[in-house]
Amino acid sequence: MSYEERYDRAAAAFSGGDYEIALQLYQDILASDKQESTAIWGIAECFHSLGEISLAINWYHRFLELEPDEPEALHMLAALGEGRTPVRASDAYLKAHFDRFAEDFDSQLIGELDYRVPEILTATLKAHLGPAGASLKILDAGCGTGLCGSKIKEYASRLDGVDISGEMLKFARRRKVYDKLFKDELCRYLRRSKTRYDVILSADTLCYFGDLASLFSAVCRNLTEEGLFIFSVEAGDIESDYLLTQSGRYSHGKSYIKKIADDLRLTEISMVTRTLRTEYGEPVRGDIWVLSKSDI
Repeated sequence: MSYEERYDRAAAAFSGGDYEIALQLYQDILASDKQESTAIWGIAECFHSLGEISLAINWYHRFLELEPDEPEALHMLAALGEGRTPVRASDAYLKAHFDRFAEDFDSQLIGELDYRVPEILTATLKAHLGPAGASLKILDAGCGTGLCGSKIKEYASRLDGVDISGEMLKFARRRKVYDKLFKDELCRYLRRSKTRYDVILSADTLCYFGDLASLFSAVCRNLTEEGLFIFSVEAGDIESDYLLTQSGRYSHGKSYIKKIADDLRLTEISMVTRTLRTEYGEPVRGDIWVLSKSDI
């Protein structure tokens, strides 16, 4: 069996949750070539998924011996408690992670993880805005492949999307629902943009930010008066403001978000907790927030 066939089998087993099988396949590949970094990465990911955290840490370090400063490995080590916790995921990590993930993004999230965030946020938008009127300027903040775009287009006189991953934007562009798509880091885009939006919607993007103060400030700058900020975060029953979890994503405390919103005079319209998706057979719970920019 060729390397390619073994890699395909290992990747299929991993995607299907058969981590022990995937681990054995990656180990077989590595036995033939001790410098095969893709197999080393696969082994680290398998141990991580199996909950063997100390072994995962060892294999991420081994990967870094071959690929020094590789951003995904550095981020996952931080998520597993190795080194200083970053206040947000780095641009390099986000680009590497989502460029690699782009081609299989929709099929994995919808088909394998029962991903519900686009539907939940769209239903939330409709509940607050009523019947569609195609009259609003809307920003899909962290649009990815555009899963939200086709669902909210009917409300938009202008629908823009911004994402840091060029590969994700290729798939968003194919949907032909966006007026403009921007390849940029979200805060940087918001600081530079001259457009004021009636709605800024962000699905599963804030989980890659720990500290939300700068992002919320940038959002506030780009909202019209009484404009809506609709977003999801992974729910955190935590004492701190936010926590980088072993998944590599951040969870946020409700009181933390309330404090930042109050500081910026963003009024809480609603907050509900929902199941965002299923991961490792368990529901991932998240908070769905609607904030409004208050009149000054």
